[in-house]
Amino acid sequence: MKAHPSALPHKIPLGPVAGHDGRPATLRVLRYDARTTTLRTVLGNDPSPGLRAEIATRAHDAMTHRAFIVRTTPGSDIDELCLIPSGEYCEVLCIHSNGWRRTHGDHRRSLSEILSDLAAAVACGKLRFLDASQLAAELTSGEQMLYREITGPGTLAAARKHLSTALEVLGIAAIAREHVVLGACEAATNTLIHGGGVGSLSLIKLPNIARVVVADTGPGLTFLNWYDKPAAGMQPSMGYGYRIILEHIDRISLHTCPSGTTLLLDQTT
Repeated sequence: MKAHPSALPHKIPLGPVAGHDGRPATLRVLRYDARTTTLRTVLGNDPSPGLRAEIATRAHDAMTHRAFIVRTTPGSDIDELCLIPSGEYCEVLCIHSNGWRRTHGDHRRSLSEILSDLAAAVACGKLRFLDASQLAAELTSGEQMLYREITGPGTLAAARKHLSTALEVLGIAAIAREHVVLGACEAATNTLIHGGGVGSLSLIKLPNIARVVVADTGPGLTFLNWYDKPAAGMQPSMGYGYRIILEHIDRISLHTCPSGTTLLLDQTT
């Protein structure tokens, strides 16, 4: 896959951008359909009409060249615009850090780096973003083998143990089990830290796939927690959770909105 980076000068403001409710970073995902030349929003707010037209033009260009393109856009509300052609569609990730910068002594990963990891995972076919209708369709598939509520470190530890046992019953090899459990526990930990502190973990049996579903009813992927102190008994987020998940799971699907986040973690059996 070819990459055509365009590093145009882009001065980022020092404080949060107006209109983002104080969020330190935002991620908007759109999907361009080359057959109908239409652009629809999958995640986040709709762009302005002018920005929508510009994104559609760039997505058409990416489809024409079949290239993963990363651009910066001076004067807009985007730090990075990632265009990823896939079949008849082009996934478009609009990344904006809203002026957030690490202070001296802050060793967490930068938010733009985290969001860029997500874009790269989409480009590699490892991550897909789901809209509400796609998520609903996915959740009706397969046979549920395990369901556990996650309300704190104790329930997470118990769910980890039950998940490992259930994966063994499904015939998942030991090293693959370790990878799935690690990825699932990272996702569940994100639920405790970022997703309102309450969620669930399920194991679904699909043809040739073991799927772990981790869901919460928190505020969605807003990054507002980046400003907050961790919950009692939890360590502060260092920003490596999604990287660990991406490195250890075969395929990930993500749906996030103001009423919660759901991750589907698929491992080939």
